[in-house]
Amino acid sequence: MQNPYSAVTDDVIGRMTAETSQARGLPNEAFTSAEFLELELKHAFPRTWVFADVLSDVPNPGDVKPIEVAGRALFMATGDDGKTRVFHNVCPHRGARLVIDRAETAQSLVCPYHAWAFTLTGKLKGRPHFHGPEQHDRSGDDNVCLFEVRSSAWNDWLFVNLDGEAPDFETYMGPLMRRYQDWNLGAFRLGHYQPYTFHCNWKLAIENFFDNYHVFRVHPDLIAMQNMADNRGMTIDGHHMFNYPTMAGEGRGLKVDPDGAQLPDVAGLSPDISRQMRYCTLFPNSAMTLFSSNVQFLSFEPVGVDKTVMHMWFYFVEDAAHNEQHRAGREALLSDWSALNAEDIGICARLQQGRSCDAYDGGRFSPFWDAGTLHFHRQVAEAVRGIGDFSR
Repeated sequence: MQNPYSAVTDDVIGRMTAETSQARGLPNEAFTSAEFLELELKHAFPRTWVFADVLSDVPNPGDVKPIEVAGRALFMATGDDGKTRVFHNVCPHRGARLVIDRAETAQSLVCPYHAWAFTLTGKLKGRPHFHGPEQHDRSGDDNVCLFEVRSSAWNDWLFVNLDGEAPDFETYMGPLMRRYQDWNLGAFRLGHYQPYTFHCNWKLAIENFFDNYHVFRVHPDLIAMQNMADNRGMTIDGHHMFNYPTMAGEGRGLKVDPDGAQLPDVAGLSPDISRQMRYCTLFPNSAMTLFSSNVQFLSFEPVGVDKTVMHMWFYFVEDAAHNEQHRAGREALLSDWSALNAEDIGICARLQQGRSCDAYDGGRFSPFWDAGTLHFHRQVAEAVRGIGDFSR
């Protein structure tokens, strides 16, 4: 690709803003070009809040975990003050990688090169032989510290803003806070983590997640579980999109299974909300599904232009996340999701294959179903270029 920005020109963006039935989405190059993926990682992801990891993995002071976000090596560390911070995974002295493995009860972070030590809040703690042999510096230096990344959390989910210039986190997360205020999400506990590999561009994987149109053809169990009259396209709210079809039968959420193993519901939901299967996407690459007895948080990690790892964290109400009494319900739910994801993995591979066809020019869209896809494409294009809501 000679010029990766050719996938997001003014003309391309203009075609996305046409009436839905006449609009065109991102061109093939946005899904097949490694150079365009580099632009997304370098520019689009840093200009907004991006999911980093779950706080459940670093719950205690001294917990440290290396992570990667948009190709950047970072790490999370929970300090003695109980706050979890995110730092670039590099020593400010000579640039050595600081954290390789997870740690618990760490008192400090020590560089493997010259043994400079830092607290888990990022402050310099000591520099051996700094002034000469056996001439150690233990006084610290306010001008030397780890490079902290702007971060904020909502419930168990930690987000970062890599360029430090996005609007405040409450503005970004506001639509979710408003729409899910009736849910006691603090009652849900992490019970399982499972990654799934998709052989497609990350955008196709998350588009498929919020495409409720394909459910009729691809997911027979799921469509049987949904009240047909409530099926609709995505509702756009800020950077994010939402949907809330009603369940047509009894079960754990994805299939009708009234006699199967069940899970306890969270307290406080109205009967109407309890019957809904709520889901949303958080721009750029995260999503959630909410049922009265279980919640899933998803992150779509681009590991190549045509390969995505969908990370899934499964939450259950209080002790149901781990107790023996509800093991069968948890295992049945995980089995339901594995079957659904297998169906999606196959169709997403075919979506990626189709992007090699020169005749395909961005799609033909259904006004009823596809407004969300065009909204997502516009956001990607504007975030890459730094215009619209992503201008500085």
